[in-house]
Amino acid sequence: MQTEPYDSIKACVRQTYREEGIRGFFRGVLPPLVTVSIIKSISFSVYEDTKSFCKSRFPYLNRDELGPVMSISTFGGAVSGAFIATFSCPFELVKIQKQLEFLLLQASSISTGATVVREKEKKLGWKKFDAPKATSSWCSAKEIIRLKGILGLWSGFRLHFVRDAIGTGVYFGGYETTKFILSGPERTAGPMTQFLAGGVCGILCWLAVFPIDLVKSLMQKEVLSPYPQYKTTIDCVRDIYTTRGITGFYRGIAVTLIRAFPIHSLNFLVYEQTLVLVRYLSKHTQEPVSL
Repeated sequence: MQTEPYDSIKACVRQTYREEGIRGFFRGVLPPLVTVSIIKSISFSVYEDTKSFCKSRFPYLNRDELGPVMSISTFGGAVSGAFIATFSCPFELVKIQKQLEFLLLQASSISTGATVVREKEKKLGWKKFDAPKATSSWCSAKEIIRLKGILGLWSGFRLHFVRDAIGTGVYFGGYETTKFILSGPERTAGPMTQFLAGGVCGILCWLAVFPIDLVKSLMQKEVLSPYPQYKTTIDCVRDIYTTRGITGFYRGIAVTLIRAFPIHSLNFLVYEQTLVLVRYLSKHTQEPVSL
């Protein structure tokens, strides 16, 4: 939805299914599947360590008040996002290339007169295989390295860095702030509070960084293009604004927000309850586990 001019989510779903079947909805799943656990673990660890470091040096941030809670969680999140951006950029770049691969093959076939033959057509006995075949994520990574060098895997890094620093800051800051407000004077945040706070922070995060993510995706889309549409980030921003106005920077946000609430609600709920369980099992607390 961010990189191709679909009229609606329904049109995108319909065309993806018609061209690639169910497998098309999982295109590019390998990079995030491999990295999500590692990156999430690093993200939360850096976040907690940053908060501990700041609290030990700035007594004001130890206070149980809305201002300190919001400040330290936002700063800790920003540090965490900036740190993991270096590791996650290559994987996200490869993911984008894989997700757009079939569309790029179609464009290639139109310009060269070749024919893209889908898997189900192969089973029916079609023999024309003139167009390039889809490749693995590893092949996409090697192609980027071949054309752009090893640093090509960090194409779009500046936008990725800014997006993750701001986004993760809003993410953790929004979570702790919402949890603080919902927990009341007793400051007891149960599973439902954690679930709601996680959903709210996921939506706030994407509302804040979606324009940056859109521009980043459009720039990374053209990494392997011999004739890129945009020479600079400014060219990309200017083109979006000229053709679609301010709303153009939020193209595709509907499906992101639909996904955001349940995913991030579960993300923090599982995280918080796992911490409670680990503390209980390791005898660091005698409080009952509210799973």
